[in-house]
Amino acid sequence: MSLTDAPALPTMIFDHTGFITPDIEVSVRFWEDVLGFEAQPIGERRKSWIGQFMGVPDAQVRLVHLYGHGTHIEFIAFDSPNDIPVIARASQGNVAHICLRTDGVEALRQRILAGGGSEQGTLVAIDEGIAKGLRGLYMKDPNGILIEIVELPKG
Repeated sequence: MSLTDAPALPTMIFDHTGFITPDIEVSVRFWEDVLGFEAQPIGERRKSWIGQFMGVPDAQVRLVHLYGHGTHIEFIAFDSPNDIPVIARASQGNVAHICLRTDGVEALRQRILAGGGSEQGTLVAIDEGIAKGLRGLYMKDPNGILIEIVELPKG
């Protein structure tokens, strides 16, 4: 499929940027104390959907969202796997992702594929945490930059 054959571009808004960190507590302290962000409580994701979503088999993570300055950022610490090469492969040489919320996750997935992107994870329904009720997955742009796409529940 070419981009001209891809579905029309669905409505999107920029949601957040996320970073993988080796020490989530240090990250929170720095971004709160030094840069004035406000952290939500650190959450855990232990169910199988997170590994599928991120394309990192058996992933178990702790994560936190920090708000401020008209934006929000996310930090993710992997508890499992603790094999750094697996995590590095998952992020293809970068440690961040861009998140886009959309009203058409499947159309956007197809458009990214048609534009030369690829899937990192698989489309799943999220069943825990602040994202409970969303559907989404991680994808990659042609250079390997991670793109998280999530769709709000219909209705």
